[in-house]
Amino acid sequence: MSNLTTTDHQILADHYREAVEREDLASLATLYHPDVLLDAHVPNWRFQVIGRTEVARFTGAALPGPGRFTSFVAEPTADGDLLVQFEWRQQSDQGAGAKARQLHVLRLDDDRIVEQTVFCAGVWGPGLQERMAIEAPLVRP
Repeated sequence: MSNLTTTDHQILADHYREAVEREDLASLATLYHPDVLLDAHVPNWRFQVIGRTEVARFTGAALPGPGRFTSFVAEPTADGDLLVQFEWRQQSDQGAGAKARQLHVLRLDDDRIVEQTVFCAGVWGPGLQERMAIEAPLVRP
């Protein structure tokens, strides 16, 4: 169980967000315990990796290319961990590009992430996004 305050959680969430957006894997790795476990649940697959460098590398590589967060919500849990929900949109010269929607459960031990569980809805290319807009328009974006 983490002893972080709300301010500590916000600082950690901001660091996480900024490191991912800058593609600064070295900075991202500093948030992790040396033996951090990543448990990733992606469409039709599940895998795990251990180690701060490996987890930072996956976290940076799991998004569809350089981009930005179009939504990012980080909320502390009752146990002192952190839930991070976001939507990522790839930046490209041709326009919006691919996007991804993910939920990360960050289990904390004081100021380090000791376990990161990832739930990813997949990467949606422009064609799939157009199809979803027609066949399954969002009720609440």
